[in-house]
Amino acid sequence: MGITLSSEPPSLKPLSESAVQTHDFVLEAGDISFSEGCCTCCVGIIDMVNSTRITAGLSSHQMSKYYCLFINWATAVVRGYGGTVVKNIGDGLLFYFPPIEELEDVKTIRNSLDCSIAMAALHPNVNMKFLSESLPELNYRVSLDYGEISLARTMGSVGLDIFGTTVNICAKINSIAAPNTVVVGGDMYQVSRNLSDYSFQETKKNISIANRPYPAYSVSESKTILHHLRSMKYLRAPSRPQAPDGKTEEVKRL
Repeated sequence: MGITLSSEPPSLKPLSESAVQTHDFVLEAGDISFSEGCCTCCVGIIDMVNSTRITAGLSSHQMSKYYCLFINWATAVVRGYGGTVVKNIGDGLLFYFPPIEELEDVKTIRNSLDCSIAMAALHPNVNMKFLSESLPELNYRVSLDYGEISLARTMGSVGLDIFGTTVNICAKINSIAAPNTVVVGGDMYQVSRNLSDYSFQETKKNISIANRPYPAYSVSESKTILHHLRSMKYLRAPSRPQAPDGKTEEVKRL
């Protein structure tokens, strides 16, 4: 897994149909067709915080660089943990991890959690790059949930899209997370709460589904993940970089 930040637009790979099982798509007149089947996945969203306000003060060139650096970095982390980026959604990315055939096989669940925790842990490193490019500080939230998704193909597109309640819930709980932290939905919590190396704490806020509260849980940093990132030299004790005005910037140390 790398954290190389590039200002070039990312080349997103289309979703692999084999990675999400093979389904026959219902071909209807119109712009989109849905699969007749569905699959169970871990779905994630990483979304910028206050990007509209921040980019309003940037030039078009700076704004393009601001988004490109974020998208390239987030895409690299997701792919590094075996996930697939589906598409840009507003100021964030929608991604998922391969379908889970049996809950006894927890590799996919661990990968999705490790990926999300790594994103949060790498926040100081990402901001070092943004500062070096004379760009404002970047903050983001990460959310995960587990459940069924439907696959769809849009006319003229080579990739697949994902839809369903799991995707909608993942988007809703994202706003519950504090900046640069991870939250998971109640269904994701149920399939991962007994795994070692992770600590969950129910958030004070929740969302409502069919007039019933749906809980969300914050996930604390895993020492295993942080040790791995440091051993791979993705986490370093950052130096104190110079801000554009020449003053020394304070950078949070892990």
